[in-house]
Amino acid sequence: MMFKVVFLLIIVVLLIIGSFSTQQAIADPLKNSILQRIGNYNIEMKTDPKIPVAGQNTKILLRISSVNGDEVVDVPVIITIFKEGVNLEKTHPIFVPYGHLTHEFVFSKAGIYALNIDINDTAYSGQNIAFVFPINVLDSFAVYFSSSLLLLIGSAVISVIIVCTILLNKRKKNSRRTIEHKKT
Repeated sequence: MMFKVVFLLIIVVLLIIGSFSTQQAIADPLKNSILQRIGNYNIEMKTDPKIPVAGQNTKILLRISSVNGDEVVDVPVIITIFKEGVNLEKTHPIFVPYGHLTHEFVFSKAGIYALNIDINDTAYSGQNIAFVFPINVLDSFAVYFSSSLLLLIGSAVISVIIVCTILLNKRKKNSRRTIEHKKT
């Protein structure tokens, strides 16, 4: 009886101690994003749509946090978009609200673009930190062609399944007729 009381007391003490310990939770990570870490910063980047199409609006989603997972608030960033070394767009300093930032851009041509994120690191080092992300943009014709090709392949697979089912049913009927004919 005394053993049960001591055991129960130990469990209660461990539960109380466990409730006081803090666990760090990282809020709102971007799923299926590219992650880079430089200095005390993590930047996650993804685009919506996942593969941008030339001539269509693309949302560039960014999440900026410290290496320990805390959301960075009111840090000035400059977004620059390059293609083949040519500066296509450069923003004024944007203060990141609650670690998340969305920037919209229309890529004019297919190809590989460079997304440059400059952080003015006033909190830690007082220097600028540059993150560079590649963005692969498809031509709208390539997207149409790939979706048409998928539709064509899907139709071919369905047609083959239907023809095979018909042939198997015919074969089954013929084998039944042969067996019935032999019985008579």
